[in-house]
Amino acid sequence: MGLHQFVAIEAMKATKLLGAEDNFLVQLGIDTPVPRVDGAIDAVAQEPFTARTLKRLMDLVVVFTIGDFPDDLACSSYYVPDSPWYNVFYGAYGIRSHKQDGAAWGYDKSGKPLFDEITQIPFIDYNFLTAGELGCPPDKMCFRIDKQAPGKHGRWDTVDAYATIPSGLHHPRDAVDPNLEYYMVFGLPDDSLLDGGRQSYEPVKMHGTMLFRQVQPQVTLVWGGMCPDTPEGNALLAKIIAAMSPRYP
Repeated sequence: MGLHQFVAIEAMKATKLLGAEDNFLVQLGIDTPVPRVDGAIDAVAQEPFTARTLKRLMDLVVVFTIGDFPDDLACSSYYVPDSPWYNVFYGAYGIRSHKQDGAAWGYDKSGKPLFDEITQIPFIDYNFLTAGELGCPPDKMCFRIDKQAPGKHGRWDTVDAYATIPSGLHHPRDAVDPNLEYYMVFGLPDDSLLDGGRQSYEPVKMHGTMLFRQVQPQVTLVWGGMCPDTPEGNALLAKIIAAMSPRYP
């Protein structure tokens, strides 16, 4: 195990302790298993965010893992453009709603799923909680849903979405006030990864699947992942969903 990989694993493990006070999933006994698939780092992070931090009527817990560190790089394959792990994280979200009508996030008061509301979560995550913490300036925060198809999978409501997201890959000199703790998890991107005229925080086409349902009063559980919209990326997404499905019956 390389030093940078070791640091990333320990930093991800530490989030379970550092965020324990605000981790309502743990406090409520809601399990969020994230099985490892080939190519993922051998660790899972749990990051809680309060409504006050998010400026939204919800608390959020992000449970995730990312691509491992290639042998020849001091950073995760999250940054590697020709990897199926480019800008990939998968796992689960816990959402505790504070909507005034008492409805869970992603649902109206009658229990009807609100798909546009549930996709606000990856909008926040990719723009602000990931690329933004890696120094992405606001004018590069380009997350949008290009196409989505709602559905149903057993007890779970689903959204299969094609999206454009801001990449985390960047020249460190282009970063605006990055959160240095994030570099402990993702590593520092190697300049060689931007060869060929790539721009920092470039827009990337992705394909993701979100499965969600209300699991307790005003608490929504979401699981799934998002991968590059390439043959290799779509194969990885299928592998992730297949690995997670038995854990979320």
